[in-house]
Amino acid sequence: MTTSPRLTHVVLDPCEARELDQLAHTVEECAAALEQARAALGEAAGRIAAGYERGGPAAVAARVGWSRQHVSTLAATHRRRQPNSGREDAA
Repeated sequence: MTTSPRLTHVVLDPCEARELDQLAHTVEECAAALEQARAALGEAAGRIAAGYERGGPAAVAARVGWSRQHVSTLAATHRRRQPNSGREDAA
C-alpha cells in the first residue's frame, strides 16, 4: 500500500482570499443590519399594538406573522417604558 503525501496547508490565491474576506465582511454587515431591522420591527409592533385597547396585538401579529402572545409581550414592554402609562391627549 502506498501513501501519498497530504497537504496540510494550502495558501489561497490573493484574489481568492480577498474575495472571501470581502464576502465575509458583507455577511457581517448584513447580519448587523438584520438585527437592527428586527429590533425596529419589534419596537414598532409593540408601540402600534399598545396604541389599541383591544385587538391591537392580534392585528399586528396577523400582519407580521408572529404569535399574538409575542406581540402582547412587546406591547406590555412598550407600555412599561413609557413615562406616562395612561394616555393623555393635549388640550
